[in-house]
Amino acid sequence: MTTDTITKIICAECRHENEAERIYCHNCGERLDRSAVVATKKAEDPAETHRRLRKMLSGPSRTRQNFFTASKLLLAAAATAGLVQMVLPPEFPEPVKNVGMMQIDLQLESAPQRSAELNYSQQDINGYLAYRLTTKKRLLNKPFLDFGRAAVVFKEGYCVIGWERLFFGYPLYSQSSFRMDLNAGKISAVRTGGWIGRLPIHPALLKYADVIYADVWSALDHERKLLSKMGSVTFHDGSVTIAPPARG
Repeated sequence: MTTDTITKIICAECRHENEAERIYCHNCGERLDRSAVVATKKAEDPAETHRRLRKMLSGPSRTRQNFFTASKLLLAAAATAGLVQMVLPPEFPEPVKNVGMMQIDLQLESAPQRSAELNYSQQDINGYLAYRLTTKKRLLNKPFLDFGRAAVVFKEGYCVIGWERLFFGYPLYSQSSFRMDLNAGKISAVRTGGWIGRLPIHPALLKYADVIYADVWSALDHERKLLSKMGSVTFHDGSVTIAPPARG
């Protein structure tokens, strides 16, 4: 019995030697250039034919299998670690009673006429948020996600605003950090960072996060407009100073 001499086809991608019958590389899967196959007649050993066919019918190499298995395990571990960081509670201020904090919006309205600086502690602002948002909780609740509370943390030069929502009673947290800029005579907040739980969010993705906070921003729209008319907002560790615009 005669058959074609088998010429090895070398894969141009990974340099692996493949049997002449193969169309795709056994090692990397790249399509092979079969133009180099040379056919001549000779007798072939049945044992060699059996060995070659067995190799062709075998699965992917053990090295590739191990690589893909390890990759899947690493991806699963990374995803699990990310989920754990998302559900872990961050450092979030304790709830503050809202007694005595109801006049902050009125003070902001009258500040330009009185030309007086306003100084508030972190506790003052958190008390006002508790008062202001408690009355609007029904509007802030979403399907399967009830609004818990909002709180701020003041640091030198920036502040962190956080939201607590309840998923079937389990608290979930999200936070954003801001600095205040003055543009064209108006103050605007610039987001500089964000977290879901303890998981940091890349700054490039933060522009898509507004949908998470849209309802809270809407509930505080009056206060945001009042702040935008001030002359400056300066953050300190544990407090904020709000200055009225300079009179021309």
